[in-house]
Amino acid sequence: MVALYGMLSFGTNRLVRSYEKKAMEQQTSYVEKQCGILANQILLNGINSYNMTSISDHEGSNIYELQQLANDIGGRIVIVDSHFEILADTYNNNCGQFYITKDLIHAFGDVSVPVRPVGDSYLQVMSQVYNQESGDVEAVIVATASLGDNMSMVDYLNNQRDTLNGIFLLVSLILCIAIIMFMRMNFNEMQKELDIIAAGHQEEGVTETGLREFYQMSTSINRIINRYKELENSRQEFVSNVSHELKTPITSMKILADSLLMQENVPVEIYEEFMNDIVHEIDRENQIITDLLTLVKMDKTQADLNIAPTNINELLSVLLKRISPIAETRNITIRLETLRQVVAEVDEVKLSLACNNIIENAVKYNNDGGKVDVSLNADHKFFYIRVKDTGVGIPEDCQEQIFERFYRVDKARSRETGGTGLGLAISRNVILMHKGSIRVHSKEGEGSTFLIRIPLNYLG
Repeated sequence: MVALYGMLSFGTNRLVRSYEKKAMEQQTSYVEKQCGILANQILLNGINSYNMTSISDHEGSNIYELQQLANDIGGRIVIVDSHFEILADTYNNNCGQFYITKDLIHAFGDVSVPVRPVGDSYLQVMSQVYNQESGDVEAVIVATASLGDNMSMVDYLNNQRDTLNGIFLLVSLILCIAIIMFMRMNFNEMQKELDIIAAGHQEEGVTETGLREFYQMSTSINRIINRYKELENSRQEFVSNVSHELKTPITSMKILADSLLMQENVPVEIYEEFMNDIVHEIDRENQIITDLLTLVKMDKTQADLNIAPTNINELLSVLLKRISPIAETRNITIRLETLRQVVAEVDEVKLSLACNNIIENAVKYNNDGGKVDVSLNADHKFFYIRVKDTGVGIPEDCQEQIFERFYRVDKARSRETGGTGLGLAISRNVILMHKGSIRVHSKEGEGSTFLIRIPLNYLG
């Protein structure tokens, strides 16, 4: 609003100055034109016909016309001959006297004399009268024109400008107060809604109304609230899943133990079978706890990463040797293809864990006699690991959820293979900690392909 007021003030000032300049130019042009006409008349009538000192009766003579012209321009006209003697003066008090100025000397020297202001209210114009025979300057007309009308109009415009600026300033002030009151009302309404949310009623949200800025602010606050709700729901779901996953093996162990206690003279074979089942459930419980602890560590800051240059080729070779015995029991072929030697700045332990989970899943969820192909490649910026299997595949509607904690595509098979539903979540967290990315392409019944991309140089 202040800027708009400044622009208006600047515009009106410029308009007044423009009018003042234009009025001055018009007045100058008019006086110069009248002086030119007077010079021609003097040339036709003779210079002596304008000599007030030799003419007693001015009425009806050229002197009368001279007086009329002086009145017309609201000023004074003086005619000076080549001897610098005043021949005519509309004030009629200096005739016969001598009048010498620098401008007059230039004028008689046939030099064009510029228009000059006289004080703040008058304008001086000089016009030469030439002798027809010799061509010399015979006389000079000195016209002093009043600028009173122009100054009055400029004063009027200045007054109007000040009035307009004052009105605009008053209107601007009223508008500013109204806007401030409106904004304060919006702030108060938003504050009340935020107090309600702070009291624990997150489901209320903030009303998305008002000015654009308030609307955008309300929208951002609601996004934060929705994000908080999602995190809270995710936390509750995670706690629920953890409770369920930890409770399931305990429940199984309790059922097995109760079955043994309820029977008398239990054969050794059944006793051993039940004890093996209990040991299996204990192992499952231990694996879940281990994975949960690993996942919690992954959620911490990247300061926990032990970054060091690592030979990725050797890392994958070691992993495949470790997983090969599991694959051989089901006649699954594992093959490693390295297109180039890759050395990258990574946390070797954590990256090994991530790759191990993915490759091990490719074996666990494969068909007997299937294949797992692992390839390694790199460019100037990233290295790429691809794990492709010929297993059961992942349904399209499940592919975005497989990296969530405790999510299983086939729960029955996951329990058979000993899966906790945390392996892919751990792998993704490790890759994200390395500023990388992981994607999956799969078709149910035709296998899956996991693509990992990680920077060669750690960007933390």
